[in-house]
Amino acid sequence: MIGRTAIMQRLWSELTKPSPSHLSVVGPRYSGKSVLLQALAGRMQSEESPYGTVILWDLGHQTPDSDEAFVLAMCKRLGQGLKEVNEECAELLLSTGSTPFGDLQEVLSMLLEEEIKILMLWDGFDKPLGAGRLTRNLWDQLRELAQSPSLRLVTATRRPLQELIRSEESVTSDFWNIFDVNSVKIGPFDDADRSAVLAAVSTCPFNGGAKTELANWTGGYPPLFLSLINQVVAHPSQQVDNAAVNEAAEGDFGNGVSGILADLWGDCPEPSKDLFRHLVERGQLNISEVGKDERDRLIEKGFAKVTGNKITPACRLLERHISSQGDDAGSMVRLFGEWADYRSNIRGVLQRRLSQIQNIDDRLKRLIERSIEDIPDYPGECLANIRGIADRALDLIWEAEFPEKREIPSKWISDWQYEGQKGIEGWPDSFPTTDRPQQIRLLQLITGAYRTQSPQKAKSVNKSAYYLLNSIFSFGNFGQHLDGEQVPDGTAVAVVISCIELADCLNQPALTQQKT
Repeated sequence: MIGRTAIMQRLWSELTKPSPSHLSVVGPRYSGKSVLLQALAGRMQSEESPYGTVILWDLGHQTPDSDEAFVLAMCKRLGQGLKEVNEECAELLLSTGSTPFGDLQEVLSMLLEEEIKILMLWDGFDKPLGAGRLTRNLWDQLRELAQSPSLRLVTATRRPLQELIRSEESVTSDFWNIFDVNSVKIGPFDDADRSAVLAAVSTCPFNGGAKTELANWTGGYPPLFLSLINQVVAHPSQQVDNAAVNEAAEGDFGNGVSGILADLWGDCPEPSKDLFRHLVERGQLNISEVGKDERDRLIEKGFAKVTGNKITPACRLLERHISSQGDDAGSMVRLFGEWADYRSNIRGVLQRRLSQIQNIDDRLKRLIERSIEDIPDYPGECLANIRGIADRALDLIWEAEFPEKREIPSKWISDWQYEGQKGIEGWPDSFPTTDRPQQIRLLQLITGAYRTQSPQKAKSVNKSAYYLLNSIFSFGNFGQHLDGEQVPDGTAVAVVISCIELADCLNQPALTQQKT
C-alpha cells in the first residue's frame, strides 16, 4: 500500500482507543478497500497492537447464503484464527455442532476472561447484504456478539451499510447502530497520498506542471493515477514535465485502462452521467445547481471535484473514453433496436425515470435503486429483494392513512360486510400489523378496488397504487421461492418499472412528509 497514511492512522486510533469502535470502510470499485484492509491486518498484528489475532474474511467469495451458513462460516474463520492464541477456543469453534451461536458466545466469554481481543475484517460485505437472504435474526445475534469487548468488526463496502440493506425488517436491527456514525471513506488520492506515490519514483522526478497534469488526466483515482505514472516512467528522463505526462496520456495508454473506466462509468447512475456530460459542456457549475447524490457519485471516483462553490470535471481520461465509445443520448435504434442493446441500456431508462420523482421517500428510493442495479445481470436477486420495496410502501401508506392510531373504523367494516366482503373478521379489534397479505387486502378495500363502483375510503392512495402493489407483492413472494427457476430479464424489468410507478403513485404530501 502506498499513501493512505491519514486513513490508516484514523483506523488505528479508532481501534486502539480505550473503547474501540466498530468501523465501516466505504469506497467505490477499485478504490483500494481490499488493499487497505490487508495493510490494516498487517499493522494490527504488530507488537503494539492490543489484538491477540486479526482475521481477514473475504465475503465476496463463497458468500454465505443463509443465517446458518453465515454463523457456521464465522465459527470456522474465528477457529482458524485462534489456533495459535487459544487452542481450546479454536477447537470448540472448529468442531461446533447444532449450537454455533452459543459456541461463539462461549468463546467470546472465555477470551474476555483471558483479556484476548479479536479483530475481524469483513471485506466484500456488499455481497451478502446485496443478496438479501440474511434475516434480522442474524443481525440481532451479531449485535449481541459485537457487544463483547473481545470482538471488534471492520466492514468494507462500496456503499454505506444502510443503503445496502434490502429487508425492511433487517433495517430495524440494532446491529447497524454499532458502527461509528462516520464511515471511513476511501476514494481518490489526496495531496499527501500523491506525494507518497511520487516519492516512490524519486529517480524520475515530476515537476509542478507534471503533477498538475497527472491530476487533470486521472482525477487522482488510484488505478488510473498509478497506471499513468507507470506509463510515464517507462521512458525515464531527468525530470518529467507536463508535456511528457500529456504525451503518455494521449497515446495508446487509454486503451489499457478502458476496462477500469468502463466499470466505474457503468457504476454511475444515469443522473450522475448526465451531470458529467453537462460539466464537460459547461466547464463548471454552481454547487447549488447540482443534486448532492449526483455529484457525490462523481466526486468519489475522481470524475469531478469541488473548488469553493463550483464543481468541475476532473478526469480527462474519462472524457476521452466516453468520446471514443460514442457514449451520448444516441438514437432509439442504436440503444434499443436489438435485444442485446435493450438489455444493456434499459438500466439507464429506469434510473432516469426514478430521478423524475422528486419527493420520493428516501428509504423507498434506496431500495428501488438497489433493484435497478441488479438489472440486467442479476434478475433473480432483483426479484428476491422486491418484498422489501412492498413492505416499505405498505408502511408509508399506513403512516399516512392511520397517522395517530392503527384502527379501522367500525363503520367501514359494516359497509364491507354489507357488500359481502369476506376475510375481515377481527379487524375492528386489531389492525393486521404483521400480516402483509391481509394488509394488501385492506388496501384493496379502502381504495375501492374490489368492485367497479365503490366509494374510496383512503385519503392518500388510489386504486392504481393497490394494483401496482398487489402485483409487486406477488412477484416478491415468487422471488422468495424461486427454487432454482431462472427469471427472465424482461420480467425483472417489468417488476422494477412497477416499483417506480408505485413510488410515483405514493408521491403525495401525506406519504412523503416523513423522510427516513
